[in-house]
Amino acid sequence: MPPKISTRGRRIIVAIKTAREAFCASFHAHPPLRAAYRNASLDCLQKRASRLTPPAGAIVVSKTPASGQFSTIQAAVNSLPNDGSTQTIFINPGTYSEQVSITRSGMLTVCILLFFFRRPSSYTLKILGATSNTASQASNEVIITHSLSAAAAGTDDLSGTLRVNKADFALYNVNVKNTFGQGSQALALSASGTNQGYYAAGFYGYQDTVLSESGNQYFGFCYIEGAVDFIFGQHARTFFQKNTIASVGPGTITADGPASKTDGLFVINESTIQQSTAATSSLTAEVFLGRPWTEFATVAFTSCSLSAIINPAGWEIWSTATPNTGDVTFAEYENTGAGAAGTRASFATKITSNAAYNIGVVLGANWATWVDQSFV
Repeated sequence: MPPKISTRGRRIIVAIKTAREAFCASFHAHPPLRAAYRNASLDCLQKRASRLTPPAGAIVVSKTPASGQFSTIQAAVNSLPNDGSTQTIFINPGTYSEQVSITRSGMLTVCILLFFFRRPSSYTLKILGATSNTASQASNEVIITHSLSAAAAGTDDLSGTLRVNKADFALYNVNVKNTFGQGSQALALSASGTNQGYYAAGFYGYQDTVLSESGNQYFGFCYIEGAVDFIFGQHARTFFQKNTIASVGPGTITADGPASKTDGLFVINESTIQQSTAATSSLTAEVFLGRPWTEFATVAFTSCSLSAIINPAGWEIWSTATPNTGDVTFAEYENTGAGAAGTRASFATKITSNAAYNIGVVLGANWATWVDQSFV
């Protein structure tokens, strides 16, 4: 039975919670504070070295497993106790050809005191890829790869190379690929769950690469590649920070499909939009920032670098028969680059403030309690 908390103790807890939420809410409203914190975060990242050995207590996956280790990631996941305890899986370098599904239950809160004083990035399950540089997705040494179309699998979700349906989950320094290619939806990642973080990870596909379906997710310093609707979902509130988003063919980057104006949204912040080196021809003016899966689609690109691959219209209708533009919010704020110029579609908006799309609005006032601050 938890200890009884006095009236004075409860007041202290409420005061701390209020102060913490006030800080989170104001953090992105003050550019100098953001810049100072960002520089400190980058300094921290630059000092990081390698992660080539597992942390103490981690479950280990290896291409040549020793006693007590696993040869597949799914086997390691299956070995986890279904009790919400904190667990870490460490993956040694290599290419793992498999489909991984994670549904293990996890705690949203432990108890009231632990929730209020919870350390940032306190995930109940972390998957760590071995890497020579934890700060860089380009240095990743672990690949999970699979080839399966949604048509063959039965649903988008079931085609995912990595399927995560749990709360409090983090993935670091792992590249995830669906190599099916053109012809059908084929997911690299299917994400559903509260407080999921993806850090310096890579996601590769062609159509529907990343499904951010429900809950709230954070993608920090990731690489996302595709051609058609390759960041999509319905009910999730998702923040993409300092990602590289690369188009491998003509098409649209985002396809948001919320059921109402208060449902899901995507914000892509301080990211680079470019042509993938895997593209076989020039994509100049062949790519759109997004199209509305439903009429309530809400997507914002803020402070991004847009290359010449972005069509001057910026945004596209869903289809001629169903344009879905009646109540969309397609916003841009202080983007730069050749792709930021041109006359935008009539249903798009250039905004003068990003206050409605800062990280606290998207992920909630407690975002700093679970997002890894090294990747902000």
